[in-house]
Amino acid sequence: MSLRRSSSVLVAVSMLVPACAGHLRYDRSQDPGEAPLPPSANAWVLTGQELELNPTWTVLQTIVGFVPNVQTSSNGTPNGCPQVEIRGHDTVAGTSNPTVYVDGTRASDTCVLSSLLAPQVERVEVYPLGVSPRAGYMTSAHGLILIFMKQGDART
Repeated sequence: MSLRRSSSVLVAVSMLVPACAGHLRYDRSQDPGEAPLPPSANAWVLTGQELELNPTWTVLQTIVGFVPNVQTSSNGTPNGCPQVEIRGHDTVAGTSNPTVYVDGTRASDTCVLSSLLAPQVERVEVYPLGVSPRAGYMTSAHGLILIFMKQGDART
């Protein structure tokens, strides 16, 4: 492992551990705001206009409405969370769910996508290839979804 890669991993872990431990607030200075992503990011970005289109929609409904090829199902899920496929179904046993982060903290499952109302959210970034240009986010073979809450709705 190169020094550059090992330091990136160390930075990513050091950023996630305090947030998961619950003793530090999320650092809003790292929020993307309306800053455009580089063209190489291969992401779908949902901002204010899309997220406030229907005040009763969840984040999942908004993603399905705006991001092509996203498939969802709730059939047979043991924990009641929706199955979400951004890149299609995996042939290996297990789920094909993307990894989800809310304000920099990794969610344990996809339930957060159907429990958050879209108007509570400032921005959603969907990375079908599972790689974000933002520091601190692990890659995911099944895609990556980053959710940035509005400041008034941020979790402490």
